[in-house]
Amino acid sequence: MQKQTPQAAQDRGMKLRTRLAAGFFVAVCFSTLVGRLWYLQIHEYDFYAQRAAGQQLRDSVVPAPRGDILDANGTPLAVSASCWTIRAVPREMADEDVAEAAAALAQLLELDEADVLEKLSQRKSNDALLKRRVNQETADAVRAACLENDWQGILILQDTKRWYPEGDFAASLLGFTNVDNQGVAGLELEYNSLLTGQDGRVLSAKNAWGYDMPTDYDTYVEPVQGNSLKLTVDVNIQHYLENYLSAAVKEYNVSARGVGIVMEVDTGRILAISTKPDYDSNEPRVIQDETVRAQVDALTGEARAQALTLAQQTQWRNKAVSDLYEPGSVFKLITAAAALDAGVVTTGDSFFCGESYGVSGVHFHCANRNQHGPQNLAQALQNSCNQSFIQIGQRLGKEAFCDYFAAFGLREATGIDLPAEPAKSEFYTADRMGPANGLTKTPHARFPQCIEWLQRQRSGKGGEAV
Repeated sequence: MQKQTPQAAQDRGMKLRTRLAAGFFVAVCFSTLVGRLWYLQIHEYDFYAQRAAGQQLRDSVVPAPRGDILDANGTPLAVSASCWTIRAVPREMADEDVAEAAAALAQLLELDEADVLEKLSQRKSNDALLKRRVNQETADAVRAACLENDWQGILILQDTKRWYPEGDFAASLLGFTNVDNQGVAGLELEYNSLLTGQDGRVLSAKNAWGYDMPTDYDTYVEPVQGNSLKLTVDVNIQHYLENYLSAAVKEYNVSARGVGIVMEVDTGRILAISTKPDYDSNEPRVIQDETVRAQVDALTGEARAQALTLAQQTQWRNKAVSDLYEPGSVFKLITAAAALDAGVVTTGDSFFCGESYGVSGVHFHCANRNQHGPQNLAQALQNSCNQSFIQIGQRLGKEAFCDYFAAFGLREATGIDLPAEPAKSEFYTADRMGPANGLTKTPHARFPQCIEWLQRQRSGKGGEAV
């Protein structure tokens, strides 16, 4: 057996140490690599999965149509109509196509060519809005131009828009939506969450260059339409109300707009409700009053912007809901009901209407100084007799009248399911009521009432807000 020399032993030890060191470094590198892979694939999975999906997929939203609004008979008052939105992916369009496409698309979409060219020239952009809500004819023309010229990167996306078949019919009731199909006023706002549907999606696969792959790779998630809303309003009664209300506003030159409400006597259901003049829900930002529109158009700059906003807010305001109402002689029905229920009058009681009736030194007449003579309760109501109802109010007394006023719910809001109803009312309380509060102190009283009538004064003073 050959004896190992010291040099050989030294070389052998060196090789062993070299192998151990190499193995250690390999183990460290492998452990680091495994740790890094674990960190990327487990800890950072969501982040890189989203980046990968963004590179491999295009997620396009398919807007859901809003639910319909129908009258009591099922007549559609607000529906969703199909339309298309034109968008562009400038980075996918060939450089030599940009100028030609910009000119053609500007003409088809009725846009400024310079603006379209600027958007398409942003070569790194993945999205540029060209025009919202175009009709089918325009969408088909854009599609044909793209196919004929082999333009890439022009997206024709299906969309929906709100359409009101009757135009300015029941506008203050229905309200309108914005460009995102969200309710802005009226029932569209009040029931926005119910009417809004669930958007769908189209997932399109992209290749390594970022271009769309054939539609065989698309995944389509269908949108779900929102819930429909059926009203108590009857379209026939609404038409009658709007026609006569518009005629009255014109005949009497009403400057602050006219209001009408038709209710079902037995249930209190709203059968028709209108404020005239109002607006066209299809074009809510167009001022319908020609005089006001001319005044706004005559202004410029900030003054015009402020005047336009005020005019729009005014025509959108549902005066039947948002304005406090000073009832006048219609409140005699409340007085009569309270007096009958309290037992202080009967249908056979007699009242006298002469030249005038004095209260605390003030003499009150009936409208146009009519003298109705003796009459029972039914005749007093039929004639809207001021003097008779002053006598009825005196029998009832202010404390009882205040109790009935509250019992009728006249201190509180009605709770109607329309936006912007004021929570406050204005009225007299018994401790603040004098012998003639609520009585109009003019010879030809427009809104005469009984002594204890709690109507708010025109000045708004002396009442309590609830």
